[in-house]
Amino acid sequence: MDESVRSFRHISDGPDGVLLLHGWTGSPAHFRLLGDRLIANGYSVVAPRYPGHGTRVEDMLDTGWRDWLRAAAEGADELIRAGKRLHLVGLSMGGVLSILLAPTFGAATLTTVNAPMKIQSKRARVARLARASRRIVRQQPLPPPTGDGAAYYFQYADTPIGKLGDLFDLVRAARRSLDRVACPSLIVQSRSDETVRPESAEIIYNGLGSTDKRILWLEDSRHVAIIDEERDVIFDAIFGHVARVGV
Repeated sequence: MDESVRSFRHISDGPDGVLLLHGWTGSPAHFRLLGDRLIANGYSVVAPRYPGHGTRVEDMLDTGWRDWLRAAAEGADELIRAGKRLHLVGLSMGGVLSILLAPTFGAATLTTVNAPMKIQSKRARVARLARASRRIVRQQPLPPPTGDGAAYYFQYADTPIGKLGDLFDLVRAARRSLDRVACPSLIVQSRSDETVRPESAEIIYNGLGSTDKRILWLEDSRHVAIIDEERDVIFDAIFGHVARVGV
């Protein structure tokens, strides 16, 4: 296992902790750059790796949404037990998990990055019905982002068909929970996202119970935007969002 795909954590003396939640078939590597910056600025950080992720795609076949949600919840609990105000930042499915965790753990802020409420692939929407399938669709990996982010582009290129149902279960649960989210919320969405339909951002915005919310639209980023060309724009927005109620 490459070192960068492992879970990472750092508990500082400051009052605020940020839980970084990666996406479906992704890994904590996507959050290394943001995590390092947060730690350097005095934040506690926990970035868990979900069961079945960051190793080989076959390992996902014996996991499911309950395992992924449990790993995310354990990360939130770790920060709260350390006495930190909890800030949630989730990429893709990590954003979905963040929506589910926010009301349960009394999050101080929520940030979602390209969180799916609707996805681009019609074939994937049909494939979610094949829950018992252990088939893995082999695909050519997308080219990595340019610049420093390329070193952290660790995710499965292949798709475990039977696990799409678990992903959609989480999405449906998150949509039902949106009105329970009352904390300040930042919704980041790439207009050219190859995976998530951009209208997902508006669904989240309109459904949130919070009155303190905004959408940050990205013009030049793909789905894994936090390591793409506009990552500094995202990082600055997250720091500003968290700092309003943080350090």
